[in-house]
Amino acid sequence: MVLNISNIKLYRITHKDNLDDILTKGMLCSPNHKHANPNFKQIGDISLIQTRSNRAIPIKPYGCFKDYVSFYFCNKSPMLYEIQNGFKVTMVKPQDIIYFVTTIRRTKEEGCNYIFTDGHAAAISSQFFNVDEDLKNIDWNVINGQYWFDTAEDPDRKRRKQAEFLVYLQVPLSTIIGIGVFNNNIKNDVEALLQSYNINKIIVKVKEDYYY
Repeated sequence: MVLNISNIKLYRITHKDNLDDILTKGMLCSPNHKHANPNFKQIGDISLIQTRSNRAIPIKPYGCFKDYVSFYFCNKSPMLYEIQNGFKVTMVKPQDIIYFVTTIRRTKEEGCNYIFTDGHAAAISSQFFNVDEDLKNIDWNVINGQYWFDTAEDPDRKRRKQAEFLVYLQVPLSTIIGIGVFNNNIKNDVEALLQSYNINKIIVKVKEDYYY
């Protein structure tokens, strides 16, 4: 399978309250980074985050999950569904969630070290890779598809939908090509904050279709 890396986008969701600190530091930091925000507002399954946080990464550049900044290969992930609906996690309104968007090409251009998985990284059955050729092991039909709920015919679909791209230690803001938000009010707020830091190369767009 031949993939055009320049077309592969990466998506990271975070609470909008984390944006100011990210802009101050000029990067997205892993939890183990020396400049990590001690008041970082987590969203999602906190128990799962804690359970996997110190799990060892089996391939270079090694470390553990707390050494990485995680992205999905898709927007509108299963985790976002759970967050917006408060399904086994604390519910967060869509207007409080923003997307950082980049591409594999940009991470390479910025010299980031990365690995990726063929499914949710916490799942025992998921495989880890650090060679671009192995992107063929990701189920791109599921990644790009509308439906991801497990079925009797495909009881592993949700895991594969949540394939992850993990960047070692930090993601410079120069890597980010855009920020996706839920509505114009949040767009205006984010743009104003970017302008206060004299950041004009990150495009902010209302992407309501990124949300449930």
